[in-house]
Amino acid sequence: MSTTTLTAIVAGFPPGLRPPKPLPGENMLQLVIRNYPKQWRNCVDLLRRDYNASEAVCSKLSQGEAIADLSPDIQQQIERWVNFRLPTHRRTLQQLVEIRDGLKKRKGAPLQIELSEIIWPRPKNLPDDTEAKQAASLGATVVRLDGQERGLLDTESLLNHIHGDYFWILPGGTHLFGPTTEIALIRVLREFQKDPKLALYSDQCYCTIVRSSALRSLIASGKKLSPDLRENAKMLQEAGFQIASNSDPDTRLAEIEALYVGRDDRLRKTSKFVSETGGTSWWRRLLGG
Repeated sequence: MSTTTLTAIVAGFPPGLRPPKPLPGENMLQLVIRNYPKQWRNCVDLLRRDYNASEAVCSKLSQGEAIADLSPDIQQQIERWVNFRLPTHRRTLQQLVEIRDGLKKRKGAPLQIELSEIIWPRPKNLPDDTEAKQAASLGATVVRLDGQERGLLDTESLLNHIHGDYFWILPGGTHLFGPTTEIALIRVLREFQKDPKLALYSDQCYCTIVRSSALRSLIASGKKLSPDLRENAKMLQEAGFQIASNSDPDTRLAEIEALYVGRDDRLRKTSKFVSETGGTSWWRRLLGG
């Protein structure tokens, strides 16, 4: 069975993202504990059970107290727990690495997918920083592009760095769902393979998947790609390709907690694509419904 390759593009933060702000006198750990008290209790129980954290340490951690002399293993687990609950690029990059590793283990899946690249486009004039170094340590590629400081994605230049059969654009700060996202990716890419004319899919929330060869064919025909994916979608349709979308929130490839973006139904309003059938579910259209 041949392997389908996928490139992940971690873009900038989505519009409307509210950065977490600790209360006066509160640190970031205490903010996250306040927002996720039950999950923090579970984390402390795990540290007690699997990392031999003493009762004294667990008691202080339960209250959100800072402890200076924690073992490296416990400190690492706490940092991981906090980072996975904050809307940062680091979270998205780390979870993509886990998706990449999870896809490798799906030997019996109906479609073999390799997340072959994780690319983080950054402004060309921005110096290397801690985040960029952390991204590189995870195996991500930091690509310097013009226009990033204006929040635009230079798709045409980015194509020079994309080697996957398809590429998946998702904003930094998003949260992925592990095996659930893996299954969703397999389903989406199977439909791409069934229909060679399908060039672009949107989950009508944060994520877009594009057939790389379709955009390259536009360039070969003399078209100039736009930083606005909506304009590229129009050009793809004019060239005879199809685009599709799915507004079902249960099929989203990524999410940001309502805590950081407001009411959950607001997410639907971020949609930039509709299916060419006037809003019919893309699954129904592709399956003949």
